[in-house]
Amino acid sequence: MLNIIICELKKFKRIWISLIVGVFIVIEFSSLTLNSQVIKDADSLFTWVNLTVFSYGFLIVVNLLISYMIILEFNNNTIVSMVTYRHERWKLFLGKIICAIIISLFLYITEFVMLTLMSYIFFKESITVQILIKHFLITLKSFFFQMLMITVTATLAIISKKIIVTIVYIGVQIVASFIFLTEPSVRAIIPFPLPVISNLMLIHNHHKIIKDISILPSQVILAFIIFVLGILYGCFYINKMEVE
Repeated sequence: MLNIIICELKKFKRIWISLIVGVFIVIEFSSLTLNSQVIKDADSLFTWVNLTVFSYGFLIVVNLLISYMIILEFNNNTIVSMVTYRHERWKLFLGKIICAIIISLFLYITEFVMLTLMSYIFFKESITVQILIKHFLITLKSFFFQMLMITVTATLAIISKKIIVTIVYIGVQIVASFIFLTEPSVRAIIPFPLPVISNLMLIHNHHKIIKDISILPSQVILAFIIFVLGILYGCFYINKMEVE
């Protein structure tokens, strides 16, 4: 398994700089949607930028990343050699997911470091250790919840072999997240907004639509179920998959 993960990471050795630039672009794009008047100090910079980054920025990036890693094998016809040994196929699938988690962690930490530098440059007087710790923990929580969603993305990619299916799934997650905001009665059964709820809780006084919002146990349970089912069906499918 370790060799599989190392081999997967080596495929990305030439694009780490591109990933860093991509994170910067996501931050800048997210900042464009914000009212500059709400960003008055380091705490508000982290809160509002992360709100948009965790809402759809990293949701889109992470889902496309795991899909790209899988679909690329089919497009390059390397999937045949990868699945030659049937009893090892499930390890290949898990290796892809673990590799995507490692790269995603790198993206989240990079985003946190960039916001820290921006806070130091623009709001040096207001930045404190307590603020950094608070938002670092929120960032890790967002990362953790987002990773619970990617196994379904990986399974859809290996079944469909088409990026459009991933795009549709991304759309489903975004639409479901908006329903979560507008329909309090169904919040308990919609896990997709989990990565951003901690940030939404920080701005509950700004918008009536997110009044009384919180992370619900049922959401977390559903997210774990999605994670486990995604892995189980993905491993089952790749073991049974016929490759021409």
